[in-house]
Amino acid sequence: MQKTDMRDHPIIKQIHRAIALNRTPGLHFCGNFFALTFDEVHPENSVLHIDSEVFTCDDDGQVNIAVFAMLADMGLATGIREKLSRSTRLATVSLSLQLTCEPRIGQLVATSKSNDFLHDTLGKQGLSESHVYAGDKLIAFGTGAFMVLPAPGDMVLHPIAWIDQKPPENIDLDPDSLSDDEKWIIDHAEKSLHKSSARGGGFLNHFLGFHPQPGERSAYCELVNGPHIGNRVGHVQGGITLGLAMVTANASLSNHWKLTGITASYISPGEGATISARSTVVHRGRLTAVVHTEVLSSNGRKVLEVITTHASKPVEA
Repeated sequence: MQKTDMRDHPIIKQIHRAIALNRTPGLHFCGNFFALTFDEVHPENSVLHIDSEVFTCDDDGQVNIAVFAMLADMGLATGIREKLSRSTRLATVSLSLQLTCEPRIGQLVATSKSNDFLHDTLGKQGLSESHVYAGDKLIAFGTGAFMVLPAPGDMVLHPIAWIDQKPPENIDLDPDSLSDDEKWIIDHAEKSLHKSSARGGGFLNHFLGFHPQPGERSAYCELVNGPHIGNRVGHVQGGITLGLAMVTANASLSNHWKLTGITASYISPGEGATISARSTVVHRGRLTAVVHTEVLSSNGRKVLEVITTHASKPVEA
């Protein structure tokens, strides 16, 4: 495919749409690109969904694990946000998910419930629980804790876009108005699309940088930080860092294993030129395995501390 043909590719069309939507402040590029949709926002029942599309799925037809992780993270936060101002900044403190190993096929829906706030603590920290479905199949359930934080520096935070109104169906992007960051995203997307066509591996894994390198009972993955994975304050979106940890943990084991659970503690923002994950197998038995993963910024600060559990697949006859 020639570069001149790229503008008509559905992924590149969605990239352009996401950039145009992202000019309305309040969400972030990934949320707009993956077409995250707020169906209902209420403390007792918040509902978000992401559709199965060419720009959200891997080559096997499943929704990419980072897209799933972002939906889970955003879903857990949404019910808490309903009790606060729409512009409130929530930082993930901890997140735990149990997976059922059902395939991530079709529309993914996250339903969540707020469990109020911690009592008698210095910081305001909200608690929530969530279930994620693919059609009528439960694929994950879990809990999360989120800290209310001020905007960094002199930044002004806007209400989360598209919570109370649907994004416009038709929105144009003037190519002459592109910022440097927007030009970088388009160029990166086109290069990622060329790589996925030439090498396989799925567009999103190239776009996000999910290429873990397995070692002896270990794995390592480093991705380039940039505007394509940033949240609304410029740090790596929490679901993307969670997806990075999950992908790297999986790579530390053979294809004989399935990811069944993840417990993550968020320690510092994802900043710097790159973000990396290193996974080490703690236990590998006949039926279960446990992997420890650290996610680090290029400045050396620890971003995420993660423990994952895995189950062995049945032996094919």
